[in-house]
Amino acid sequence: MLMKTAASVLSLALILALPAFAEDIASGISFHPGPVNGVLIERQGKALAVYGLPTNSARTVDMVLLTHARRDVVWAAEDLARAGAEVVAPSAEASLLTSPNATWDALRTKRFHDYSQQSTKLPLQQFQKVRSVTDGDAVRWQDCAIKVLATPGYTRGAVTYIIEAGDKKIAFTGDLVRDDGKLQDLFSLQDAIPEAKIGGYHGWAGRLGDLVTSLQKVASEKPDLLVPARGPRIRDPANTINRAIDRIRAAYSNYLSIDALRWYFKDEHIRAKAKRVLGPDASIDWMPMAETAPLPPWAMAISNTRLITANDGAGFLIDCGGQDILARLRQMRQTKSLASLEHVFVTHYHDDHTELLPAVVQEFGAKIHACGSLIDVLEHPADYRLPCLTRNPVKVTAPHTSGDSWRWKEFKMTIFDFPGQTLHHNALLVEHDNGQAVLFLGDSFTPSGIDDYCLQNRNILCSDRGYFNCLDQLERLPRNCMLVNQHVEPAFRFSPEQINRMRKTLETRISLLREFLPFDDPNFGMDEGWCVFHPYALDVKPGASAKIGVRITNHSPHTQTFRIALNVPAGWAESEKHTITLSPHAEGIVVTALRVPADTEPGLRVLTADVSWQGHDLKRWAECMVDVIRQ
Repeated sequence: MLMKTAASVLSLALILALPAFAEDIASGISFHPGPVNGVLIERQGKALAVYGLPTNSARTVDMVLLTHARRDVVWAAEDLARAGAEVVAPSAEASLLTSPNATWDALRTKRFHDYSQQSTKLPLQQFQKVRSVTDGDAVRWQDCAIKVLATPGYTRGAVTYIIEAGDKKIAFTGDLVRDDGKLQDLFSLQDAIPEAKIGGYHGWAGRLGDLVTSLQKVASEKPDLLVPARGPRIRDPANTINRAIDRIRAAYSNYLSIDALRWYFKDEHIRAKAKRVLGPDASIDWMPMAETAPLPPWAMAISNTRLITANDGAGFLIDCGGQDILARLRQMRQTKSLASLEHVFVTHYHDDHTELLPAVVQEFGAKIHACGSLIDVLEHPADYRLPCLTRNPVKVTAPHTSGDSWRWKEFKMTIFDFPGQTLHHNALLVEHDNGQAVLFLGDSFTPSGIDDYCLQNRNILCSDRGYFNCLDQLERLPRNCMLVNQHVEPAFRFSPEQINRMRKTLETRISLLREFLPFDDPNFGMDEGWCVFHPYALDVKPGASAKIGVRITNHSPHTQTFRIALNVPAGWAESEKHTITLSPHAEGIVVTALRVPADTEPGLRVLTADVSWQGHDLKRWAECMVDVIRQ
């Protein structure tokens, strides 16, 4: 009797501790909105939570349901788990909760040469009591039988929980959908599409097909109410789901219409990925292919690099990523068809364009040319969390400002910051004295369109940035100028109509995504790099200090004040809270000093940062890796 009374008191204390704006959504079920919503289900003096609860009074909650294992969501269940609650989670993601250290230890090296492009918003806390569930399971708790539906999309292994309470059927859908048919972001959906023979790096929002199927699966259950992990309750599930699917299909059709992969993978492969999202009768209004022509005689293709050869046999190289390229250069030098190689221009930082740059410098004495933000990525690749990073830094010995021109032999060279396939990207205009002109633009375009298939590359959608910037530059080129992509053997050229079509398609994409994503600018949901630690990783000895920053890009059309809270071990940071006010589209960084106590055991520590601004509060959003190393 005493134990029952104590439990009742604790249950009452828990309820009283919850925010006053909690709402009842059914008998015994209350909804607690927050950065991550919490749901409390009470039966016979016991309590079950969904997602988590905005309180530390967790002792009366004996079970918590998690729809997926994203760090920016599961933080809300950490106190409940520590207090002894059993965690129910999808089997496909349970190991992320039970063995988080293994994930992060692997990422130390996996983050280099990474082509899978999965979000690293992964758990840090180890959850001890985890029950795995899969599609069709029933979670029995008190007098409830909670149905489990596999609903992959936002994450690979996500599930939805369905409970019937009185005359209501309630679906807890995690991040499957929010608001009036929106998605939290698109970059989290980057993935391989096996049936189209497309890997993760090339899979622009590759799980959209899974997302559509999962939404249809939830709709077939005919729920009366959806309770997402973020955003308000959804009282009109059928129309909200239909609206979300319509928005998904409109955005994906827009993307496919100017997809550079059509050149590489051909029509049938693109149709295969289209059908997953748009349906079996999918049709795509493709842009016509650009005009193509052979390379001029002074430009030679060697794998995915290009070698410009002057009349005196001197060479000017564009990128160097593979051993086959280096072997060919050695052979040409030996046969006297290459007199010297004093210069290398780098289009972008991806490893298949940069891996052998240090070897070229050492063997041929070449200068490295680059401009803009690319310079720092080439010199300090380990400071970044970006796709396809090399482990081999190289010093940019010929740094430039965008627009710089110089003479080399019988050529005029002009370098540009060219934020196409990646934000950190250059292009080189080479004009021969005979009137020929070529823009070496890295991987930014193919004859079928734009290379924006990897969302983690940071393809900014804005009228004066990203591909809009590149299209503006194409219009200013000499009229006879051809374009060269490092992976495309013929040169090519877009007509004014094609350039205009690409611009109009991107303008339409902005409008479509503004309706589909919950921010005042869609780039917050397209660009995972808008809030990052810099450097991303660093080594620190016990007793030593280091500087670390959080870099913010304000994609908003309005001035915003961002509040940043660091989640670090006690006493490690000189200041754990910061604010920064940024004008529209501006970038800034807040820097703090880390002080690692002298008695700290060696090993990896993953630090995170919360970021909030007008109407948004994202917990554990950005992370960095701090390796405490031995003296």
